[in-house]
Amino acid sequence: MPKLQKKMNPCRHAQIFLMLAVLALFPAACANRPYLKPGCTLPAGVNLEEALAHSREDLGRLACETQFDGYYMNLIEVAQRDPDAQNKRRFSDFLEWANAAGIIDKIQARNYYNRYFNITFMSLPDYYNVCSSCSEKVLKALEFQLEEELGQKEKGLLKACRDKEAYYRAADQYNSLMLLLDATCTACRN
Repeated sequence: MPKLQKKMNPCRHAQIFLMLAVLALFPAACANRPYLKPGCTLPAGVNLEEALAHSREDLGRLACETQFDGYYMNLIEVAQRDPDAQNKRRFSDFLEWANAAGIIDKIQARNYYNRYFNITFMSLPDYYNVCSSCSEKVLKALEFQLEEELGQKEKGLLKACRDKEAYYRAADQYNSLMLLLDATCTACRN
């Protein structure tokens, strides 16, 4: 008994031929495409001046502006490997440039600088009402923010600038703030 053979639809032949032709052209099309380098690469290395120049170049492109925080954190890391008393000025100049370029506003620039290079604590809000902030949840959050900022000051003042005196003044201020918060909340609860 003869085997039954199915006849293929002529349209199906055309579809298969078209798919094979497209697949044959695909590698050729990809081979002619130039390699695109990523536009934004975070700074690294051990030379702060080079890292700052790299960051200015990258951040000057619109696509990289949204990554300013990552650039700044990496610059702090580079500064810790290239400590110098002049790093405060270098960061101040960089933040002024970023503000003038429209990447960050003046308040952001001030906060970035003060969190790492000033003994004043930015985590304590201007509108701070001590007794209303003495609930355990709010107080723990504030203590965590102050402790985190002290760590930032350690990275900036002590490790990146080798300014032990300024860091120890910031640590003393931190201890005074913690003592004051504790005493005030004790008084508010009574």
